[in-house]
Amino acid sequence: MAESHWCPGSRPPLMLMGICSWWRRIVLDTPRLWTKIFTHPPTIKPWVLQSKDLPLHLELNLSWSVSYPVLGALIPHSHRWEHVDFRLEPGSSSILARVKAHLHSLKRLNLSFHYTTGIVDFCEVAPQLTKVRLAAIYEPVIIKLPWEQLRICTLDNSGVALYILQHTENLRTLRLDMSKMLDDPWLLMPRSPHSRHLGLDTLVMHWSPMDPDLSLFFSSITLPSLRILEVRFGYPGHDYSSDDGSIDDQSELAPIISGFFERSSTHLSKLNLIDIPFSPCGLIKCLSFVPSLVALDICFNGQWHGIDDEILRRLNANHSQYILPRIRSLSLRGPGAFSEELLDALVTSRRDISPTNDQVSLLENLTLDCSTPQSNSTSRLPQFQRFTSEGLNITYGEDWHIYNPSCQFWHKVKKSEHAPEQPLPPLTSSIIACSDVLGSA
Repeated sequence: MAESHWCPGSRPPLMLMGICSWWRRIVLDTPRLWTKIFTHPPTIKPWVLQSKDLPLHLELNLSWSVSYPVLGALIPHSHRWEHVDFRLEPGSSSILARVKAHLHSLKRLNLSFHYTTGIVDFCEVAPQLTKVRLAAIYEPVIIKLPWEQLRICTLDNSGVALYILQHTENLRTLRLDMSKMLDDPWLLMPRSPHSRHLGLDTLVMHWSPMDPDLSLFFSSITLPSLRILEVRFGYPGHDYSSDDGSIDDQSELAPIISGFFERSSTHLSKLNLIDIPFSPCGLIKCLSFVPSLVALDICFNGQWHGIDDEILRRLNANHSQYILPRIRSLSLRGPGAFSEELLDALVTSRRDISPTNDQVSLLENLTLDCSTPQSNSTSRLPQFQRFTSEGLNITYGEDWHIYNPSCQFWHKVKKSEHAPEQPLPPLTSSIIACSDVLGSA
C-alpha cells in the first residue's frame, strides 16, 4: 500500500486484519502499519500501543469535540511524534502546551489555523524540526517556532513570507502558494520591511490572480543566493479576462521582476515561468538580467502569447545582444508565435559558437509542447532530428501543433507523421519535463 494519502475511513491495518486470521497475526506483528494515525477516540489508544516505539505520523483535525480524548492518548507519546499535521481550532493550543519541550523526534510540522486565538508555542522547542507548512495564518507572531533551524517552509501568505525571511537565516527552500486567495481574500496582511535573505536557494510561488501584491512581494525581497525559481500565475481553467474580454493589465510586473532579477540573479540557474502575464518585450527584459541561467521552462496556457520570433532571435548566439549565454535546457510550452526556422537557427548558432567561445553553452535539451505558425501544413520537425546525433535531446509534447494561415485552423501533428526512426534519448535535465495535454492550446 502507498505510504501516504491514507484517509480516516480506510484504516489500512483494520482492513487487512479482516482478511483472515493469518493476515491478522501479520498486521498485529507489524508495528510500522500503525504509525500513521488518522483515527478517532474509540480506537486511538490501542492504535498507538500497536505502533510500539516507532516514530508517529499524526494527521488530525483538532476540533473542540475530539481534542481532549485524542490528544489525551497521544500526549504521553509526544517524544515519538515525527510528522505532525494538525488543523488547530480554538482550545487546542492550550491542550498542546503539555507537549512543549518533549518533541524530541519532530522533523516535519504542518499547521492549519482555524479561528485560532492566543499564542501557539507547543513546538517552540523541537531540536530536529527543519520542515514547516503554515496555512491560514494571519499574524506570524502568534506562533513560536525554532526559526533559526528551519530549512524548508511552505506558506499561503506573502506577508507572512516576508516576516519569516527575516527570522530564518538557515532557510533554503520557500514555497508560497497564494491560490487560497481565491477563496479567502482576508489572507492579506500589512507588509514587512524589505527582506534580504543570504541563504535562500529555491523559491516556488503559485500566485492567485486575485492577489494584487505579486509586484509588491518581488519589490520587497533580495535573494542573492537564489538558484531555482518557479512562478505560476493563477491556476488552470481560470478566466483572467475582464468584463470587456481583455486580459487584466499586468504591464507593471515585468519591470518589477526585472529589478528583482537585477538584485538577486547572480547564481540563478533554473527558471520556470508558468502563465506569467509578460509581453515578449517584458520577458526579454527579465531574461537579460539572468546570464547565469542554465535551464528555462516557459509555459503559457492560452491567455498570453509570450513566445515569439524576437525571443528566439535574442537567444541566437549570433545576435549582437543575445541573452542567456549559459542556457543548456530550453522548454517551450503552450501557444507560441514563432517560426521553426528561427528555432533551427538558435540551435545551430549555439552548436557552432560554443566550441570556440567558452561564454556560450551548447544547447543540450529542447522540449517543444506548443503551437507554432507555419506557411503550410508540412512541418520541419524531422530537420531537428539531425541535432540528436550532435548531443541535443529533443522531446515533443502532445500539443505540438502547426498553424495553417490559409485555412485558419489548428492542425495537430500526429506522432506517426514525424516520428524519428530511432527513439529519442531520454531527457536528462530534471527541470525540463514534457507536460500532459494542454487542453486550452
